[in-house]
This record gives sequence, structure tokens and C-alpha cells, in this order.
Amino acid sequence: QVTMAVRDFLHFLMALVVICKSVHTLDNNISSVEPVNAGFGYELVQARLDSLQFSFLELFVHVKELGETVLNNQRTIEQGQLQSNQLVHRHQKQITDRVDDLENDVSANVSLISNYAKQILDLQTICANHDLIKEELYKIKQNVTFNFETPKKSNNNLSNIESCQTANSTNSGLFKMTIANIVDPVTVYCEMQRFGGGWLVFQQRFDGSVDFYRGWNEYKAGFGSVGQEFWLGLEAIHQITKQGTYEMIVELEDFKGNYSYARYSEFAVGSEAEKYALQKLGSCSGTAGDYLSYHKGMKFTTRDSDNDEYSANCAVNYHGAWWYKGCHRSNLNGEHSKENNYKTINWFNSGVGLKYSRMMIRKT
Repeated sequence: QVTMAVRDFLHFLMALVVICKSVHTLDNNISSVEPVNAGFGYELVQARLDSLQFSFLELFVHVKELGETVLNNQRTIEQGQLQSNQLVHRHQKQITDRVDDLENDVSANVSLISNYAKQILDLQTICANHDLIKEELYKIKQNVTFNFETPKKSNNNLSNIESCQTANSTNSGLFKMTIANIVDPVTVYCEMQRFGGGWLVFQQRFDGSVDFYRGWNEYKAGFGSVGQEFWLGLEAIHQITKQGTYEMIVELEDFKGNYSYARYSEFAVGSEAEKYALQKLGSCSGTAGDYLSYHKGMKFTTRDSDNDEYSANCAVNYHGAWWYKGCHRSNLNGEHSKENNYKTINWFNSGVGLKYSRMMIRKT
């Protein structure tokens, strides 16, 4: 628009030059007009002058409009330039602020990474010390076997108790316990130190001195020497666990001295009419893993009472007695042997036999 205005302005100047030249020519013509034609010539000149004056006024108005247009355009350009400068300044400030924020973030992250690096170094130092402690403990453990109290074999003068939890003793050992629906008091072994005490032990294996490959009646009544290698009896276990809610712990140790345990939040055994089924078994915790839940709900099977889901007798096949399904994930009444087969005392550890097992219950 500015270029067009300049061009129009130049046209205006050229028009002025033409007008001036025309006026000059007209003046010369007027001077040469004969007197006889003076009146007519004056009128002609006057008409020409009026026409030129009108054209001049039009050009003047047009030039004025062009000048205003140029001025407005200049103002618009200046305003646009000002806005552009403000926008650039604002963007520069935003970029500067963003760069400052990023620098602060980077500085904070560097500090955080430095702290993490220090923590990692501290943890590495702790782990290194932990490994040294583990090595020392392992050296000590190699010379120590699993310790448990061996009670006296005499059952004379044993204290009478209602449960291991109410026994007036802090020492593990033998007691006489009255069990509902069983006529005579039963000799039991109470574990009073481990896992807070108050535990009734109903199975224990450690040296293979007792044969656990037995029939139904023996597993019902119990066998072995309580406190040594023994099975308390399915009937006693049923009568006890039906009196309330009981939890159970299974303790295990292999022939290399590695100890582990599994703790179940609930445990109960059905009646003989129900084939002493594993009726209740709660959630499992501990270090040994859960290899008993597979047997939950299963009836107890012995070599002479096949109650499992397998086509053959699992107790015969695996030389034990258990809540077999088809057949087992655990077999704690199997053979006491370090052989690598599933006939051994087993807690699903690739068939490798265990040296020690103990099962005990406590009312919750």
C-alpha cells in the first residue's frame, strides 16, 4: 500500500507539471489573441481555468487521502513492530525462565543422583558385611546340628494339663493332657520355647529309629515314643482340633543342616467316619513353601486303607501314610533316608529325603 501511495503521489506531481505548462501556454495564447476576438477568447480561457481548478481540487483531495493512508500505514507498521518486539521480549523471557527452571531441575537431579549413589554404596558395604556374616554363620552351622530337647522316657510324675498353652512351665517336655472323648489322659510333648511356646507336637522324625510305614489302626491310636520319634494319633488330633481354631507349624531340616519351616493359620482333621480328612488348612507363611495345600480336603491313606484319588494305593507306592491325593507334594511320614526319591520324608524338594520333620499345633 505504501508503494501504491508513492506512485500516486508521483502521478500527482506530473499532473501539476502538465497543469503548469498548460497555464503557461494559455497565457501565451491569450497574449496573441486579436482584439476583435477578445471577448470570446476570455470566456474560453475562463472555462479552461475552471476545469483545471476542478481537476486540481480533485487531485488535492486524492493526495490528501493518500497522505492519510500513508500515515495510517506507518502507524500500523509501528504498532505491529511494537507488538512484535513485545512478543519477542515475552518469548525470550519465557525461554530464559524455562532454561533457569531446567538448570534448577538438573541441579536437583544431580544432587538426588549423588544421594542415591551414596545410598547404593552404603548398601553395597552392608551387603558385603552381610555376606561375611553369612559365611561365618555357615562355618558355625557346619559344626552344629539341629537342637531339640530329648525328654526323659519315664512317664511317672508328669504334670496334668488341659493344653500346652496353659501348662505352668517354660520348659519344653512331657505332660499328661486330658483330651475330650478320650478316656485316659494322653502323654504329649509341649514345645515351650520356639515360636512363642505353647505348641503341641503330634509328629516328629529325626533318626529313622521308628518305622512309619504302618496301618490304619496304628495311625489312629498313635505309635513311637512321645518326645522321640512318634506319631500322636489321628483320633487325638481330631478331638483336639475340633475344640476350636488351631494353627500349625511344620519344621524341616535336610541332611546338610538347612532348616526351614511352614506356618499355617488354620489346621483341623475330621473324624474317623470322615477318614480323618484334612478339613481345614489356612494360609501359609515361612521359609519352606506351601506343599500341603495340594492335600487339603483329602482323606488319610495308609497301606491298608486306600482313600486317595490315585488308581493305586499312594501309601504303598511311597512307603508312608498321608493325606494323599494323586499322589503327593509332601510325604512327611515316608522313609527316613537321604536317597533322591519320593518315598522319603519329603517336602517337594526334588525328591531329596529330609533328616528332620516336626508338626505341631496351637490354639489361636
